[in-house]
Amino acid sequence: MIECVNAAKLFNETAGIKNINLQFLPGIIYGIIGYNGAGKTTLLRCIEGLYLPTSGCVYHNGVKTSDQKDFFPIRKRIAFLPTEDYLYNRLTCMDNIELATILRTGKNKILKETSKLIKYFEVNSFLNKRFKDCSTGMKKKVQLIISLIGEIDTIIWDEPNDGLDIVSNIKIKNLLNYYKSKNVTILFSCHVIEFLDNFIDYCFLLKDGSVVEAMEVKNVNSLNELYISHINKDDLIFPFNNDIKNDG
Repeated sequence: MIECVNAAKLFNETAGIKNINLQFLPGIIYGIIGYNGAGKTTLLRCIEGLYLPTSGCVYHNGVKTSDQKDFFPIRKRIAFLPTEDYLYNRLTCMDNIELATILRTGKNKILKETSKLIKYFEVNSFLNKRFKDCSTGMKKKVQLIISLIGEIDTIIWDEPNDGLDIVSNIKIKNLLNYYKSKNVTILFSCHVIEFLDNFIDYCFLLKDGSVVEAMEVKNVNSLNELYISHINKDDLIFPFNNDIKNDG
């Protein structure tokens, strides 16, 4: 179980997250939504241990992320995917996968499970391509695969479907449902509300660094309407009108 207790991470008076009290249980898929700057990435990085809270605590099975020696073996079993590209640009995709395998498992041979994911995401055709020369979708697939190397107890993905096509999105859903059946704790952020509908079990909506909605999705008529209800309606005013002159 993951628990945030009055967790805050402030970069200044307004940026960051504040007083987050949440629980994440195994075998449940949690979706985290909110507009740009709402605090989704900061929250995920605090839960993963990349950021330490300014105040409050984040626990994984009772161990604080700030207790780095005790938390280290737990963190090794977290499948973390950041939004930005983080792999070595001059290495090939396969080089990056092999290096990640050594770092995460101590083994210098690609794991059987990793080979299955390479085939599943159809990555074989560009494995020998340098990472920097790959498309956005190619890079995302490689990073998804690398995040799942080794034994996994928790999946924390920040916008995993960014840049991916429809088929790849379906594959991600199937993959996460598989890990759900294995009692893995799953949480991820996403801007594509349609991707979350009829898929996630629980939803958290962040606004200005705080959780403003927390509910089971089966109790929500429309995630899109829930999202829109927390947006300032003035932000949706269209800036153009029909008075544009036709020079023709």
